[in-house]
Amino acid sequence: MRIGIFPNLVKRESAAIVQQMIKICEKHGIEYYLPAYVSESRQPAYQRIGAEHLRPRMTIYSTIDVAMILGGDGTILKMAKQFAEADVPVCGINLGSLGFLYEVETKTLEKRMEDILAGRYFLEERMMLHSELCYEDGLVQSLPDALNDIVIGHGNVGKLIRIDLSINGHFIQQYPGDGLIVATATGSTGYTFSSGGPIVAPSVPCIMVTPICPHLLLKVPLVLRDDDQVSVTVANSRNSVRVSVDGMMDQELMRNMTLQVRKSDHVLKIIRFNKNYFYSNLFTKMMGND
Repeated sequence: MRIGIFPNLVKRESAAIVQQMIKICEKHGIEYYLPAYVSESRQPAYQRIGAEHLRPRMTIYSTIDVAMILGGDGTILKMAKQFAEADVPVCGINLGSLGFLYEVETKTLEKRMEDILAGRYFLEERMMLHSELCYEDGLVQSLPDALNDIVIGHGNVGKLIRIDLSINGHFIQQYPGDGLIVATATGSTGYTFSSGGPIVAPSVPCIMVTPICPHLLLKVPLVLRDDDQVSVTVANSRNSVRVSVDGMMDQELMRNMTLQVRKSDHVLKIIRFNKNYFYSNLFTKMMGND
């Protein structure tokens, strides 16, 4: 088996965990590789890694069978598109606060790596969203796939915007307010939850649309089928409207554009060990029962 180790270099504790993982790999005769950019870190632990274990960012995905990611939820979100397209399953080691996408803590690291070697795990497929900006002149701009959500919001804080929502080509409603969130079940525990949306088990095939601070009496979120297509346009609004994908990409949505959102052709495969992990995490991490 070939394992890729992807640490979040911002988290200083990741260096010690990487060294622990390397020792486990060498103990069990596992091939291991890290992205070449880790050698640029000032931490000695990364500088000691031999060149034979480093691979360029664009080729490492074809070199490995499993990706071990060290960090928080944001670390997985940043890499989800690459792993989904390469069809490489990921296993997260939580170094963050919530770590909702993670099941492995540092204290159980060696046990879980042994479980992976022995095949004592299952793969959970997480749906992703694909979005496109369609211009009036026919130009189509594809945006990166989202694991959590696509947020349409105002570019100027405190300024109301008006957004028209259509589903499968049929106009549904205009939302005056701070914006809309289009999310997967994975994203239901993030911004959608904070905005009053439902928490949905990750195995549920759906797309959720949740208004952000709508100036409406009827302000309920919508849960759609996973094969529905969501279209968003800017109504008569003089204020800036922005689109973000998993909180990382920022793009202006102008009045001559339509944002189309649908289920992606790619899924992110996550290594799991406990079939009830989601509900355990839900009450431990979301309600502070740790």
